[in-house]
Amino acid sequence: MTREKGGLRAVVTLFLITALMAALLGLVNSVTAGPIAKDKAEKTQKALSGVLAEGVTLGEPLETFPDGTGLVQAVYETSQGYVIEVTPSGYGGEIDMVVGIDGQGAVTGVEIISHGETSGLGANAVREDFRSQFVGATGTLAVTKDGGAVEALTGATMTSRAVTRGVNAAIACAAALEGGNGQ
Repeated sequence: MTREKGGLRAVVTLFLITALMAALLGLVNSVTAGPIAKDKAEKTQKALSGVLAEGVTLGEPLETFPDGTGLVQAVYETSQGYVIEVTPSGYGGEIDMVVGIDGQGAVTGVEIISHGETSGLGANAVREDFRSQFVGATGTLAVTKDGGAVEALTGATMTSRAVTRGVNAAIACAAALEGGNGQ
């Protein structure tokens, strides 16, 4: 019988420790959720502004938009085109990014909001020299290894392909919104 009491005591103790840890995790989550959401909103707003040309104003997000890729998360109409938020999957998970598209279907800028890519490799996708090669691009893009013109990041072809897929999804969405054949 003592053996059963010892086993029961161990089970109760483990349950109490687990319940206490779950409560602490819930408390930490409730305390940090607000600041994390605020930080993401600030990064998103900065990224949205970063892809707009001088003097272009950003409108409210569209309620519906065409997306044959499943990558488009939000579309904002601007005074001269669109800003489109996309989330392609890279090597380390989703890459949350925005792409500016002008009225002629050309990319005006690419900004990365967040990513989980490998530091020193895929994380280099945030660098201006990589992102700037998309500016002015139209049509369907591909990295050089796939016969396209986009120079992939050294050691990070999966990330480069993901960013390129995101830009392609944004271009296609904008084309479909303009009545083109983007889908």
